[in-house]
Parts: sequence; C-alpha cells; structure tokens
Amino acid sequence: MDWMRFAVAGRVTALQRGLCAGITDEGTVFVAPLRVPHVGPTTYDDVPVDSFGVLGIAPGDDTWLTGRGADGRLQLWSARNGDSALAAHPLGGVDAMWASPAKDAGRELVLSSHLRDGSWYLCVHDREAAIGGGAPGSRDLSLAGPPDTAVVFGCSDKDPLVVAGRIEGMQSATAWALGDGDWRRVHLAPAPSALTSIASAWGGRHTWIGGVLDGRAVVHELLPLPFRGPLRTNPVPMPQLELVNVPEGGGRPLVLVDDVAGDRPVCVAAMARGNRLCWHDGTEWKALPAPDGPVRAACAAEGAVHVLIGQSVWSIEDPAAG
Repeated sequence: MDWMRFAVAGRVTALQRGLCAGITDEGTVFVAPLRVPHVGPTTYDDVPVDSFGVLGIAPGDDTWLTGRGADGRLQLWSARNGDSALAAHPLGGVDAMWASPAKDAGRELVLSSHLRDGSWYLCVHDREAAIGGGAPGSRDLSLAGPPDTAVVFGCSDKDPLVVAGRIEGMQSATAWALGDGDWRRVHLAPAPSALTSIASAWGGRHTWIGGVLDGRAVVHELLPLPFRGPLRTNPVPMPQLELVNVPEGGGRPLVLVDDVAGDRPVCVAAMARGNRLCWHDGTEWKALPAPDGPVRAACAAEGAVHVLIGQSVWSIEDPAAG
C-alpha cells in the first residue's frame, strides 16, 4: 500500500466526510470528492476567497461551504452535486468572524464564532436562521482562544453535534453535545489534558472523542443521550501511542478518522518517529507510516482513508476495510 497525494493547483484548507475544499493558486474556491484513484476538483473561478481559503465544508444533497469573499465578508455557499456555480448566502447577520456548516442529528446548522470584550464565543444557528440573521439556537460557549485552535467538532446525519476543546473557565479540556436546544456537558473520565478530534462511524453507530492524557492517545465513546444530567462515555482501549507535543496551530497530535466502517476507531497519531495511521484488525492494533507534516483532519470514503496533512490531502486504501 502506498500513499497518494491529491494533485491540485492550490491549497486544501478543509476536509469533511468525503469532500475536500480549498483555494486555488488564482485565489478562488475549489471542491473535490475524495476517492482512489483521485478525481480532479471542481473550480469556481467566479468565487474568490481570502488567503484562509474555505473555512468549513459539509456534504449532503447540497454541498455547503463557508469562507470570506474578496470583500472580507463571511459567506455561506451552496451547490448541488454537479453544479458549476455556487449560490451565495451572506452571513453578515450573525456578526461572526469564523463559521462552518454543521449538522445535529440531521438538522442543518451553522457554527459561528465572534469576539466580544476580548473573548471568543461559539454560537450555533439553524442554517436558515443564520442566513436570515436570526437568533442562535442555544447559549454561547465561551472559548479559551480562536475557534480554529481552541475547539474541534464532529457531527453525523444521526448523532448530536459535539464540540470539544478549551472552554474558558474550565480547568481541563471539556466536551459538549447539543441536546434539547442547549449544550450538555459530556463526562470524560479520566479527563484528558487536551481534546483534539471527534469522529463518527459510518451510519452514526458510534461517536468517538479523542485527545491526549499524560502524552498518550486517549479515546472515549459517547453513550446514548440520557434524559438529564451530563452525557456519559466509555473509554476505548487504545495502543500505547506516545504523542508529540504539537505547537498550537501546528496540527493535532491525534486525529480520528471520520466515517470508518468498523466498530473501532481508526486514528492518525503524530509520534516522535513520524505520523502513523493506526487501526485494529480484529486481533491486534496495527500501524502504518503516514506522510510527514501537521495532521489536521481525516475521513474514510470510497474504500480509502484520506488525511489532510499541512495543506495537502494524502490517500491510501483503507487497511481496516478488509
């Protein structure tokens, strides 16, 4: 098995559930489905974005993307599969500096973040409310830093939206799930020192929350929602992965692969001897060297694992699928 680099004249800035997107060398948006062998991207030459490229992407009957246009304004774009044009939906009404499309048990949402009195806050809107400038659907979460480094989030068609990371006022990293119109804290024991990734199994059978504890990989599985109180998790047995201390903004030490077919998590670990793709073959844990660079996101699609490393996507036939 060999890794294959996705060839594109530009930078990949977002990867989610079988799609990647980014900014071309000409400064416009591109989107590509992820499969092996790779297929070329769809470019939208009439949609320029700033240097951050596409901030977030969500697949579905329509593909939804967020980013800042050439005028610096935050935008939500949509395209039906096969469309050669993006429809623009300005997000000026939510007064945000960052946004990403998301889902909560099938509901179409927009996560956004803004600065208020020197602190970052995370908001969630129903998508139509965000487009129309309506009120958030729940209370804001106060973040301990910018959203692209302070929190991660995960969502599937069937499971609740989960966010995790550094919440202001909390002594340790915490996770929160959206339920009954508000955020509910997820109980994690032992409590990780950092939470770096959230992923779901294909079809929403499992939701995993991954992070770091004492320099090693730790993963918790979210249990079904109770009627009240904190949401419960079970720790998932993991190999003894000694993770590197990744500087802020330099990728993540542990990234879980989204949409895997099996009942165990698959992960990409940043270790002293290099990045490793790790999976359980039903008998024991296996590891395969992965390309060097800061690991940012990963998903399984069309029989392959696709990993965003730096600003490039690398793909390999899914070793856990067989």
